[in-house]
Amino acid sequence: MAELGEFVKHDAELKALNVQVLAISVDPIDEIQLVQRRLKAPFPILSDSKRKVMKLYGTRSPVYHNFEGGSINTPTLVLIDKTGVIRWIHQATNFRVRAPIQEDLAKARKLK
Repeated sequence: MAELGEFVKHDAELKALNVQVLAISVDPIDEIQLVQRRLKAPFPILSDSKRKVMKLYGTRSPVYHNFEGGSINTPTLVLIDKTGVIRWIHQATNFRVRAPIQEDLAKARKLK
């Protein structure tokens, strides 16, 4: 959730770079709605509770599982340009460690 908070804090700069943030979580919709309200997130947070997007994009962690033994998503940030071409992917090696927002912003600036 800290990473989402960083995107909220830098919303004006992201918008100035013409970046649209779209977060996807494996959490159920009711939990996502709580997070969205608490953060006052100006961007959509979608639920992938059935883990279809995670499977489609291959972001399932081969190592980490939740308390019920289910797969969890490896934190992944994808920057896609205006034409739909993927320009940068950051996939965490540890689900607890995210790319610093400054790195994300630097990559987004290169897309302009």
